[in-house]
Amino acid sequence: MLFNQHYKLNGYVLGIWRGFGICLLFAPFLFFIEIPQDSKYWGLLIMQGICIGIYDSRIFFASAKFGAGPTSRFMAVTVLLTTFAWWLLTPQKFLQLFTQGNLLITLMLILCGFSFCYWQMLQSEVSRAAAVYTLPAVLALSSMSIITKYIATDGRSLWQGLICYLTISTFISGVYNMLCYRLQKQNDIIISKQMLKTGTLLVAFSSVLIIAKTMALRIAPNPGYVTALLLIAPLFIYALNQHYKISDTISLEAGFAMIFFLILLAFLVNGDYGIID
Repeated sequence: MLFNQHYKLNGYVLGIWRGFGICLLFAPFLFFIEIPQDSKYWGLLIMQGICIGIYDSRIFFASAKFGAGPTSRFMAVTVLLTTFAWWLLTPQKFLQLFTQGNLLITLMLILCGFSFCYWQMLQSEVSRAAAVYTLPAVLALSSMSIITKYIATDGRSLWQGLICYLTISTFISGVYNMLCYRLQKQNDIIISKQMLKTGTLLVAFSSVLIIAKTMALRIAPNPGYVTALLLIAPLFIYALNQHYKISDTISLEAGFAMIFFLILLAFLVNGDYGIID
């Protein structure tokens, strides 16, 4: 997000590099795992690839259009969507929270505070425009977090899930962005010296992120909690923008108030308070 805030490259081109680059890097490992035969599992991998493609391109475009700070802060609402979507998919786990009344009330107060801060972020016209523009990425990331958990847990092993994600799903995301790029009918350069450097860094850091996130989602009881940790990125982005004297004022106070509730959520879940979902 910070990189494209500065260089404002075509989001589809960056998505192409990220998708095909990661796939190419990990393709040799396909020879060391059992290729899944379950059609449902293949469906999850394909759906994941499409969501990755939507998320990547929209995030890159939004960073160039609105800046990395506002984009990262509006992405934080993904936690709310992911958490409630997971409860809809696993109602029995949600109902278990009712046996712990104090914890349930505390958790709901945190989520309500989080929601109120997001509503406060939408009070200006620029903020609403940024929120609408990032909405496809929010929905895609929420879906990705849940699908990743199923990919990680439904595979025969952690390594099978990881390699399938890093090859099949990323390849699908590359295809998605390539098709969108062709439909866009622009002449942005896909291969150049600058793109080679950019793409290499993007592939390297993205690979580490995917591996760490997949391992975390495999053991996390609720994928919304992992997403919460991922979405403290606005703190780092704001610090770097301040260091380089880059304007970052859209929905600032409400955005950081929302991050405060994310931190409370992380403490509540990671403390020894009895929350198992």
